[in-house]
Amino acid sequence: MTQIIKNNLYDSDFPITEQLPKVFEISFSEENKNDGSARVTWKSKKQLGDVIDDNSYESDHYRFHDIFHYTFATLLGWSPCARAMMKRKRKSNPLIDRVEDGARAIIIEEAISMVIFREAKKNNFFRKSKRVSKNTLNIIKDMASGLEVKTKTFAEWNYAILKAYEIFRLLVENSGGSVRFNSWERSVTFQKHIV
Repeated sequence: MTQIIKNNLYDSDFPITEQLPKVFEISFSEENKNDGSARVTWKSKKQLGDVIDDNSYESDHYRFHDIFHYTFATLLGWSPCARAMMKRKRKSNPLIDRVEDGARAIIIEEAISMVIFREAKKNNFFRKSKRVSKNTLNIIKDMASGLEVKTKTFAEWNYAILKAYEIFRLLVENSGGSVRFNSWERSVTFQKHIV
C-alpha cells in the first residue's frame, strides 16, 4: 500500500503540551476474555480511558477499537478522542478547544468509528480489502465536514482506516499487544506482548 498521507498537523502552532505526541507507544491488554474487556495504557502503564468491553451480545472485539483513534491521530493528525484520553486538548484557544476538541467532535469521531466498524465486520475486518467503500468514505467526509479534518482526502482516510484494521486484526489474534505510533514516519507498528 503506497503511503500518501501528507505531513500537515493541525496542532503545530500550539504548545507542546497541547499537541498530539509525534512518537508514542500504547499497550492493549485483554483483561477478561469471558466478558471481552481490554485495558489501554500509555507511559509507565498510565491507563487511558476506561476499561473497554465489546458492549455487544456477540464478541466482535470492539474492545480494541481505540486503535482507530490513535491511528487517526498519527496518520491524519486528528483525533478528538485521543486528545481527550491523552489530555492534549488545545485549551489555550477556547474556540478550538470547544469546537475541534469538544464533546461534539468526540461523538463524531466515535460515530465515524462505528460506521467503519459496521463495514469492516461485513468484510472480514478488511483482511483482503484494498479499499473502503466509496459510500462509507462519503459518509465520513460528510460527518467531518464541519471539522479541521475535512481537509483530508478519500485516499488519506482509506489508508488510515486500512492501517488501523491491519493492527486491529493483530490485536485480536494476539489478545492484545503494544503498538508504536510515529507521526514523522507515518507508521503504526505492532509488537506482541512478551509473556
